[in-house]
Amino acid sequence: MNSLKLSLICFLITITGSFSTSPTAFGLEKRPPNIIIILIDDLGWKDLGCYGSSYYRTPHIDRLAKQGVRFTDGYAACSV
Repeated sequence: MNSLKLSLICFLITITGSFSTSPTAFGLEKRPPNIIIILIDDLGWKDLGCYGSSYYRTPHIDRLAKQGVRFTDGYAACSV
């Protein structure tokens, strides 16, 4: 299994574990979480409007980023 697949599996397990608490324990309505994972190859750090690009217009992704959570640091264990 290559390192990217292993990293993605570890990430998904971590995210899934964070939703393991039952919402009914807090008196909340039970509904599935909305999770969107966008995996893009060769995307530069400043190629989206939400990260400061004035050249590329990405209004839909910018809206998702404004309403949700943005991850600002990502590391690869191997450059290949």
